[in-house]
Amino acid sequence: MKRKTGRTGKKRKKKSWLARIAMGILSTLFVLLLTLGLVGIVIYKSGEMSLKASASSAAPRLEVDEEEVEKIRESLGYNQSVAWQDDWITYDGKVYEYREDTLSFLLLGIDHSGSLSSETELSDWSAGQADTIFLVSLNQEDKALSVIGIPRNSLVDVEVFNSDKECIETIRDQICLQYAYAGGGRLGLEKMTESVSTLFGGLPIHGACAVSFDAVSVITDRLGGIEVVVPDDMTAYKSSYTQGSVQMLTGDNVVNYLRYRDMHTLGSPTVRLTRQKAFMKVAANRAIQEIKSNPAFVKDAYEAIKPYMNTDITVDEAVYIATKALDCTLSERSFYQITGEDRADYIDEDNYYNDYYLNEDELKKIMIDVFYKEVRISDR
Repeated sequence: MKRKTGRTGKKRKKKSWLARIAMGILSTLFVLLLTLGLVGIVIYKSGEMSLKASASSAAPRLEVDEEEVEKIRESLGYNQSVAWQDDWITYDGKVYEYREDTLSFLLLGIDHSGSLSSETELSDWSAGQADTIFLVSLNQEDKALSVIGIPRNSLVDVEVFNSDKECIETIRDQICLQYAYAGGGRLGLEKMTESVSTLFGGLPIHGACAVSFDAVSVITDRLGGIEVVVPDDMTAYKSSYTQGSVQMLTGDNVVNYLRYRDMHTLGSPTVRLTRQKAFMKVAANRAIQEIKSNPAFVKDAYEAIKPYMNTDITVDEAVYIATKALDCTLSERSFYQITGEDRADYIDEDNYYNDYYLNEDELKKIMIDVFYKEVRISDR
């Protein structure tokens, strides 16, 4: 009997042809996904390696009570199984060691509109001041994020440079001025990083990012707006901004909200930093939610604010940081603000500089909490 090769044969050929197309599409998709996965891994590993190589892992140099150290060392002398380590420090009767796996980043908001150049310009020191200063720490061991607000008017040693990029003098002045006195750009970013590192006893800082007003507006809109509770009375600026009121910030009003302060009130920069810190809490959590739902958000946001940003953090590093941050806890206890005392340095009878004298003990306490872990001698 002859095999039938009519319509049934054609169906089989058609099915075979469709199967080959389907397999081809699946193979292409598989190769595409594999390629994207490999690219993601390469970007991730590239960011990881470059960040770890960007700063020393040496522990900060903190002042310690030598008598307390000696007392603890003597007690260890009776425990032959435990030897004192050179990088150990003591605080409040306990022993601590530096968390070497911690990554730290400096975030700066520059008093400047429009694009932010990476080129240093020292002709007139008009690069802008670092009005907002945050130190962000990523603790990889405990998977915790910490954000430390540094008052812009904190008194530190500031280096002043001439047009040949030579340091001509070092003066005691507000830390926000270091960016301008170094001409902004690469040198301004480098010197601000050094100033903050020195303030924290030589803390390794793995990257820095300075942004202009426009970058804040762009990010706020990309996050769909940020709803905040006004922490202080701002009715002098806008009648509806009463203390405790809920306000929606967008790209149009966020900059004025974050910049406003009563220039005639001593301590207004500190009050403003508290408001900026509250904004950071909401924005950071919103950003983490956005990244979880859209992994491409980091790269897209990076490219969107690139014209308004001066940074030594590459897009590869930004992707790595964001990936690690997603695994970390961000809570009310994650946010710190260095305390101190506002003092008026009068220029004349009616005008003064609002200087901030940091509380060194409180600064050390924050450092121990964020960058150190307790050494439990009994467990060793």
